[in-house]
Amino acid sequence: MKDYQAQFAKYEAFWNRENTDRCVLNFTAPKVGGAPFRKPKSLEQKWTDGDYVLDLFRHYRENTAFVAEAVPTLFTNLGPGCLSACIGGNYDFAEGTVWMDRRPIIDDWADLPSIEFDESSEMWQFVVNLQRKFMTDPSVYFTMTDLGGILDVLASLRSSEALLYDLYDDPEAVKDLSARITQMWLTALDQQLDTVRKAGIPYDTWLKIPSAKTWYPLQCDFCYMISPSHFEEFVLPDVLEQARHIERPVWHLDGVGELAHLDMILDIPGLAGIQWAPGAGQAPEWDEKWFPIYRKIQDKKVNLILRRGASEKDPKGMERLIKTIDPAGTYISAVFSCEEKAVEMAENIERWSK
Repeated sequence: MKDYQAQFAKYEAFWNRENTDRCVLNFTAPKVGGAPFRKPKSLEQKWTDGDYVLDLFRHYRENTAFVAEAVPTLFTNLGPGCLSACIGGNYDFAEGTVWMDRRPIIDDWADLPSIEFDESSEMWQFVVNLQRKFMTDPSVYFTMTDLGGILDVLASLRSSEALLYDLYDDPEAVKDLSARITQMWLTALDQQLDTVRKAGIPYDTWLKIPSAKTWYPLQCDFCYMISPSHFEEFVLPDVLEQARHIERPVWHLDGVGELAHLDMILDIPGLAGIQWAPGAGQAPEWDEKWFPIYRKIQDKKVNLILRRGASEKDPKGMERLIKTIDPAGTYISAVFSCEEKAVEMAENIERWSK
């Protein structure tokens, strides 16, 4: 593996809120003249064939410019919330993702199907076999897979609409199964953490923020649709259990509907960071309407993560963002149209930070 120790050191400074000169930046851009990679023979090959996925990553690495702290990272991608397909749920391959929620299995709380973490399940074996293949190439730095949020996993097994009614009609059944899924989640996470240790690489996830200590993004996209009182009752107990298990828990704050729960999220003991995603149809991360949220997060000494948080098309907006936020504990990632634009933005951020 190429020596990325300088980049890893800067990420540790980010985690420790020691990067006081400027934000940590993960900027990438396609190189000019890169040829397209061969198409997969099937959707199954695209998602589960270790040789194909590894070759695709090598092609991406060779044809991508990595700017500032960016590191070539191979995400073990089997769709969001793949845990549901490891504990009895279904999955469906698609062109852009792997769906877990198209065929729910819970029809009646009085007649639950078997829901247990199964290491021999097809989905978990996909995860294990992909990562075994990745480990055959010491030049590859790969991440853990996306296990999903607890209620998001449950929603895949039950359906979101039915689960919303269940919060009122069968609250104890929801809590009992959520607590069980939490223990399965922790078991799966422990196995992923052990894989990373054996590979001798930093801990990382789909957010692509290397860490010397264990970390994972916690989330509940389902909570977009529920009240703060329901968040406190149905989400928070399992989140606290997850957070106790990780040295650097991060919350994936996905959309304006989750802002109602921000105060409770910020009070999670040991919370290391919040990744803000405004959501479809909303102003981008660098829009000043979000600046009060950033101040609220940073006033709590919680790290701020802005994925897709930079724009070559709005330099004035970027300048306002950089001059408003505290660089310490701030991470910004973005994909640019070309290397020159990525380098230019990194240099501007360096200048604006001073």
